[in-house]
Amino acid sequence: MQDMNRRTWIVIAKRLAVWFVETSSEVLLLGLVLAVLLGHDQHAFLRGVASYASGIVLLFITTGYILTTIIVRALWRGRTLWSYSSIATALFLFHFEIMNVSLGGAFEPSDRFRIRAAGACIAFACTFGGTLVLRKWALAHCKAAETGGMKDA
Repeated sequence: MQDMNRRTWIVIAKRLAVWFVETSSEVLLLGLVLAVLLGHDQHAFLRGVASYASGIVLLFITTGYILTTIIVRALWRGRTLWSYSSIATALFLFHFEIMNVSLGGAFEPSDRFRIRAAGACIAFACTFGGTLVLRKWALAHCKAAETGGMKDA
């Protein structure tokens, strides 16, 4: 029983590690997209990306995106590769609208559409990549268990 409980916590820890990499990637890629779409200082491009990325972190925290995605990633056990990615993309779009409404229209309508589309693609791609990593870990764990190798792969 204790061994089963330990394995469950290891699986959750791996999911949370993947979630952290996914979310960090989303923040950096969205910062890059905003810098390109909305403008940046020609002499300090990386500073502009970092500035937008810090705003995205604030958005993710204040709208609850961080909380909802971490809960879903830790607990979701979908059978298809794209199911969690679809949920995360829907969560991104939902939380983007929360931010947009609460700020009274943070972006111009044409920019809003492009940011929403780019953000949805980024959220889907990052979480799909994370799901592939988790699947690879799960397969390695199963193979190790079959051969009597590692206990906590």
